[in-house]
Amino acid sequence: MNSKVDRAVASGSLRKLVSSLKGATPDGFEQAARDLYQGRTEHPKPTVEAVRTLGGDRSASARRLAGHLLVYAYDSGPKASLTLLTRLIRDDDRAVHDAAATAAGRLLRKDFAALLAHISSWRGDPSPAVRRAVLVAAGRAATAMHPEWAEPLLKLVGGLLEDTDPQVRRSLGPACLGGSLLKHYPRETFEYLMQWSTSSNPQVLWNVAMAFSGPPAADIARKAVIILRKLALDERRYVWRAVSSAVLKLGRKCPDMIETELSRWLEDERRVDPAREAMKHLGGSAS
Repeated sequence: MNSKVDRAVASGSLRKLVSSLKGATPDGFEQAARDLYQGRTEHPKPTVEAVRTLGGDRSASARRLAGHLLVYAYDSGPKASLTLLTRLIRDDDRAVHDAAATAAGRLLRKDFAALLAHISSWRGDPSPAVRRAVLVAAGRAATAMHPEWAEPLLKLVGGLLEDTDPQVRRSLGPACLGGSLLKHYPRETFEYLMQWSTSSNPQVLWNVAMAFSGPPAADIARKAVIILRKLALDERRYVWRAVSSAVLKLGRKCPDMIETELSRWLEDERRVDPAREAMKHLGGSAS
């Protein structure tokens, strides 16, 4: 935290703090919110009213800070905080939206049942940014410390598997499923992926394949290949290209196993397209 921000936090003035945060990174905003909350005793802790004031400001920096402060104001007014959270999630400024989506994930960890019900309602929102926030929140809330959250979170994100909007699908298969849920809940997530792999919907299958494109998939590579082997039979380019991408990422972590698998696919005309695509980027032979 730079000295200007430190001085603004020490002053207890939200207006000075907002001004000092111009151009700050997300970590800078988060640290400022934390410092304000944990500040010297003479400084009032963030309240819902303070967040409401910042959230209605014309300055994107003020609204962004409001998102970070919501986590600390929540206990003093849960219902009002959730109303403000939804408003900030719908903000047109991407940085404000991201701050609120991150806050949603932290609040989901804090008050799982209440936030799960609230965030679930966002899945039907006409804005893809709001629907994306469901996935950001779920991914940030996931933790191996709470294995009982695995199924509710998987059911939550499962409601968006057919969503074709680019920002939603990018946040679902590769990020939320492949980057977070598979990491914290490998057994449960794999079981759901296996179940979802029986769908005929190409977007669902794309998400299933791309869930194996992140680093956590390397720990279950042999099981991942079982599903990818099946999806490689799909003749739709959208699906088999996702399979190829996932196999390519796995191949960089588990080269010997994947190259052996792809060699078999090259001998199978039903799987030759994804095999050639993956081998081309892995540097293997596609002949």
